[in-house]
Order: sequence, then C-alpha cells, then structure tokens
Amino acid sequence: MKRFFSLLVVLIVTAACTGQQTISTEQLFPTTVGSFLRTGGPYTEPETGVESATYAGPEGTAMLQVRFVGEENVDYALNNLPALATNVEPDEALGERKGVFFTYGVTEHAAWGNGDWVFVLTASSDAARRIFIAGYGF
Repeated sequence: MKRFFSLLVVLIVTAACTGQQTISTEQLFPTTVGSFLRTGGPYTEPETGVESATYAGPEGTAMLQVRFVGEENVDYALNNLPALATNVEPDEALGERKGVFFTYGVTEHAAWGNGDWVFVLTASSDAARRIFIAGYGF
C-alpha cells in the first residue's frame, strides 16, 4: 500500500475544492469492466476520501482509484505524478480522456481526468491496463 502513497497525496492535495458529487459509486465501479470482474471494494479510504476497487481478469489485475477534486484541480493532479514515475506519456488507448500512461515501481499506471474527477489505474501488466481502459466508461 505504501507505493500508492505518492498517488494518494496528489489526490488529497487536489481535493481542496469539492462540490456536489453526481456520479454514483455503482457507476464509478461497475461489477464488470470488459473481461475484468470486481474482486474487492468499492471502499473509501477514510483519511483521504479516495474511492478504490480491485479487479481481476485474464490479462492480470487492476486497482482503480477515484477522487472528486473539482474541474479546476484536475490539471494540477495530472501534472504532479510521483517523482519516480517513468515512461510518462499520453497514449492513444486513453481515447478522448485527458491523461497519461506511466510506470511506477513494477506496475503500469494510467491517470486521467473526466470533469470533476481524477482516475488512477494501477495494473499488473500493460495488457491489463489497456484492456481495462478500453472497457471502462469514464
């Protein structure tokens, strides 16, 4: 869980202005995302307000972390990835989403914003990251 600390800090810092959330937890964390099944969560980290769920599929595992930050804070969150993040670059797999792919430690990540929300996906492989994102609606 320590490796997520840097990502959580960014999400917490950007939470200064929060407003009314209009998207339900069920919408953010569907039971299935493409070939992935939700295996844990969703749960909310009490200290940070970050909502998380874990998924497993044939391509590997994925953890999705979501935080309502307000649209004015999304760019800040996306521009303040952990200092040790490598291979930071946009990727066509994100489609219309504004965000980046990156590697942090031994896991593959994607971070993107959608309206007032910031999403961080941690996946066990590049294939898991790409296939999860292709099936995810936000």
